[in-house]
Amino acid sequence: MAMKYLGPSFDLHSGGEDNIFPHHECEIAQSEAHTGEAFVGTWIHCRHLMVDGKKMSKSQGNFFTVKDVLGRGFSGVELRYALIRSHYRQSLNFTLEGLEEARHAIGRVQQARKRLVMIREGEQASGSEDLAGPVAGAQEEFIAAIGDDLNTSEALAAVFGLVSSANRASPSRDGAAQALETFARIEEVLGCFGPEPAIGAIPEEMVALLEQREKARGAKDWGEADRLRDLIAERGFKIVDTAQGPRLERG
Repeated sequence: MAMKYLGPSFDLHSGGEDNIFPHHECEIAQSEAHTGEAFVGTWIHCRHLMVDGKKMSKSQGNFFTVKDVLGRGFSGVELRYALIRSHYRQSLNFTLEGLEEARHAIGRVQQARKRLVMIREGEQASGSEDLAGPVAGAQEEFIAAIGDDLNTSEALAAVFGLVSSANRASPSRDGAAQALETFARIEEVLGCFGPEPAIGAIPEEMVALLEQREKARGAKDWGEADRLRDLIAERGFKIVDTAQGPRLERG
């Protein structure tokens, strides 16, 4: 299958640490005996995924599927963030609390990006700072981290360093645009924050969340209603109650 789609030799092959022997060693032996070429340039073997402190396995019944996670109201980027925030050579303890932490972290990044978008577009007052120093520093730290055996935890630290610098600054419109370009390039690599926040029409996703909240309130499910309200706030919107019913505004 690998040869069909990737050819007789390719750069990167990943898998769990329990696949090193015999599975991956057999792949190498069979493939290289057949082709006479080096099969894989670099192997990446991840440590076991833990769930609430125990190894995740079907036999123990302590596993989540992507469908399970999405069914609990979490998004794909939140799941991705939760999975890549630790280095692949370290065991990751997967919990629902970790998904909530991922949601909060993504919200911080997106809120910073939203402010920069508003400054760039002239919808919020700009300052005089060009952000060249913080942007260059974040780029250098991010590239170094990714180049250091895919050190995603350090790469994320560089992202949040840029978030802190941008939040403290009073950037010019050009400075805001420069920072946003860096966030976009980082997102191309990590894919765990989502697209640049829009400041135009309310996204359909947010409208759907508001409708879900109203249904929860109608069913007197106050816990779910509060959760949806907080999720809406984390994504940069606030709920305004009017005589005609609730509506969304950008926070």
